[in-house]
Amino acid sequence: MKLVEINEDNWRKIVFLSTNEDGKATIVEKFVASNALSIVQSVYETGWITRGIEVEDKLIGFTMYGLDEETSNYWLCRFMIDHQSQGKGYGRKAIELILNEIKQLDGCESIYLSTEPDNEAAIKLYESLGFQKTGKLNEGEAEFMLKV
Repeated sequence: MKLVEINEDNWRKIVFLSTNEDGKATIVEKFVASNALSIVQSVYETGWITRGIEVEDKLIGFTMYGLDEETSNYWLCRFMIDHQSQGKGYGRKAIELILNEIKQLDGCESIYLSTEPDNEAAIKLYESLGFQKTGKLNEGEAEFMLKV
């Protein structure tokens, strides 16, 4: 597994990855904004880094992370594994790769993320990686923080 830059050869495949059970990408999916929306956001807001998640030359997911200008904190802002690749253990491995990249960013002392309060699978995964609830809500999502 590796994180790959988004480029002219792979952006369409990344845009059409989806967490929706029917496999159809939408602007807002059950637990995450679409990859297309995230890529556009990264173009118009500074500080965000986007990557595809690849296993054996197949794109299976997407992430967006970086320094949020509003909070001056590093965030794992978006993370998704395509519906066809879920349940195979890719999520943990992908997040470990992402966290290793974020930790290399200048001045990174902690990493934040948020998720829907009823996304039990994600919460269990994040807590098993050392994230702790901050007790705050971020746009209706439960906020978590990991000390680096």
